[in-house]
Parts: sequence; C-alpha cells; structure tokens
Amino acid sequence: MKLQNFEQQYFEFAGKLVDQIVVKSTINEVLKIAENRLHKSPKQLKVLDVGSGFGLYSIEFSKYVNRVVGIEPVKEAYQYADKYKKNRKNVFFYNMFIQEFQTNEKFDLAISLTTIEHMPEAEIDMQKVLSLLKPGGILYLTAPNKLWPVEAHYNLPFLSYLPLPLANIYLKMSRRGTSYEDSSYSKTYFGLKKLLNNLSYKYEFFVPSPNAAYIGCGSNSGINIKKLGIKLIKRFPILWILSKGFIVIIIKK
Repeated sequence: MKLQNFEQQYFEFAGKLVDQIVVKSTINEVLKIAENRLHKSPKQLKVLDVGSGFGLYSIEFSKYVNRVVGIEPVKEAYQYADKYKKNRKNVFFYNMFIQEFQTNEKFDLAISLTTIEHMPEAEIDMQKVLSLLKPGGILYLTAPNKLWPVEAHYNLPFLSYLPLPLANIYLKMSRRGTSYEDSSYSKTYFGLKKLLNNLSYKYEFFVPSPNAAYIGCGSNSGINIKKLGIKLIKRFPILWILSKGFIVIIIKK
C-alpha cells in the first residue's frame, strides 16, 4: 500500500490548526471512556495515534498520559509534528504506514480520527491496530459518512458520491485538487458495519454528548442541527445512516 497523489490543496486544508477547544473536547471524551472501561488513570495509559497528522492530538494527549506513539505516512505532516512536539519526552512520531510499524509494545488505547477514509486496505490496517492493543484495550475510531452531502475534505457537494474518474474531474474543475483517490475510501453506515463485523471484535457506535465540540467528523458548526441529530440518533439508532460522521468504540476482548 502506498500513498497516492497527496495534494497541496489538501495539505493546506489539513495544516490549518484545529480549534484547541475541539482537540481538548475530543481528548477529554476519550480519556473518560478509557477510564470508565479500562479502570486506569490517564497517567497509566499508553496511547497509539493512527494517522497522527500534524500531531495536535498526540501532543495534547501527552500532557495527560504515560506515553503516546503517533504513526503518520505523510512526510510533511510527520515533520511538522516532530518539530511541534518540542521537548515533550513522552510522545514519539514515526513516518510510516501502520502496516509497516513493528514493536513489541502493547497499548491500552488507540485512536483513529478521520483516517479510515484514507485507507484502501482499511480492514487490514484496523486488524494491525487491534493487534497492537493489550487484551481489553480500546480503539476509538471516527470516520466521515460517505453519504453526507458535502464531502469533508474538499467541501464539495456530492463529491464522495461519484466514481473516482468523475470525482477527479469534478475536483479539477473546482480547482481544489487533481485527484480524489487518497480521500476516497470513506464508508457508509452499512459499509462501516461490514468492516467492523469482519474484525470479529466487540464494537459499538458511540453517541456523544450534545455539547461535545467534536462529533466524529467536523466541529461545532451547525450546533443546533447537531444537538437535534444526537437526540434523534439516541432514540432511533438507524438514523446513524444520515449522520455527518461516525464514532465507534472497538474493544479487544
């Protein structure tokens, strides 16, 4: 597996610093889940960040946990993260795909934040991540919904609906890129469930608090719609089909 057509436009999009409120809200949520389910204090946790990007989440995590390892295949993003971590001694970044990562270390918690849509071999990648967890460990996964009308990376209506050749033409015409391939592996609700079922581990779709700044894909934009959507999904889980993004907790039993 190799990275295809990493776009400068996407790099500029991803390189914008995420709102720190969103970063901290996500980390607080994940740490609460880990504490409740692993019965460990944050200071005991070893965390694996899959697709760590520019390192914002890994570095913030390192303030609360024992150790963080971030795996990032894009060289420019890895270099930024490695420089941005400064003198933090408990966070480490590696420039490689998760399939290439080799270690005898086992982790309590893994996070994969909107990375699955960049994985042409997502099932193999997720199996690799789960193999790196301790028994009882948790994978916290978020993903955009392929059926959400506005595509999450390029902000173009219905881009993710199109076959790749047409998506590439659409992207070129919009002048936002030349190839959609790297971001084209997002899943529908049922597509994600199929992948999760193939992993053969216990999992659940997690409904966050209506006040959470981060809800799987995106931030606090459209906050009233978000709150209504969360209430409706709690009552009628089938409405995950229409959600902007998904949050899944996978437990290695």
